[in-house]
Amino acid sequence: MRVVSPSTGGITDTHCRIVFEALSERLGQRFYVDGKPGAGGGISAQIAARSPADGYTLLFCIASLIVTNPFVYANNLYDTDRDFDPVALLAWAPFAILVRESLPARSMPELADYIRAHPGKVTFANVSPGSLAHLVGEQWLQTIGGRAEMVPYRSVPQTILALSGGEMDVFVAPIGEAKAGIAGGKIRGLGVTTAKRLEVLPDVPTLEEQGFPGFDVAGWYGVLAPKGTPRPIVDKLNRELNAVITNPAYRERVAGMGAVAAEPLSPEAFRESYRAEADHWAALIRKIGLKLE
Repeated sequence: MRVVSPSTGGITDTHCRIVFEALSERLGQRFYVDGKPGAGGGISAQIAARSPADGYTLLFCIASLIVTNPFVYANNLYDTDRDFDPVALLAWAPFAILVRESLPARSMPELADYIRAHPGKVTFANVSPGSLAHLVGEQWLQTIGGRAEMVPYRSVPQTILALSGGEMDVFVAPIGEAKAGIAGGKIRGLGVTTAKRLEVLPDVPTLEEQGFPGFDVAGWYGVLAPKGTPRPIVDKLNRELNAVITNPAYRERVAGMGAVAAEPLSPEAFRESYRAEADHWAALIRKIGLKLE
């Protein structure tokens, strides 16, 4: 069985392989991961959407493929409802807001004050325009009534290096990379985007603790199948993937990478969840006028 993934390396690729190695052991079925990066992950979704709906191709899905890309890209390569059936939600992938050590802000309220005092001068690193990490930063700026300069970078490691070197002021980073960056000593973590503190960054407070109520945002990993995949196959995969994500070994392993294993959902509940998220991010994308070719 083929699993099309939007990544050929890094945490996303590792997470995908952890899931499908465990599923392979449960089913006695060989899975191979086919990484197809590009277009914000859209290449992988397009390839999966055009594959036969016979249960032998799946899409390892990151949140932005569903909840931001369709509204960001003028010519999106796929249509979520037309091209895919939901299978299972796997894990949540929160973010941390990082700043360079020399920035005179030691909390999110202090960062808000600094940004408002220097409108358009503070730089936010941005690895992928239109990604969830980018939009988390935009949402927070909207919340505080602040303006900043978004500066593109090619990769998360490059961005962490720029932040630690003092070239960049702020970066909304995936937790795994954030943890490593903070450990380096030249980056400060000001807040996490979840409702509760995270075990991997216990000393970094939530945004809600710091006066930003209701700010509970995370990316996620899930599995979709090409539209029309036989329902018995979808149901079996859903049961087996839910068994994988409730296994303590999986939960512990992905927690070490900064992810939080999801609670099991039916395919229908998974669809309801991502549709609600898509509505939220579509409104923000329209508000800031973001559109990519």
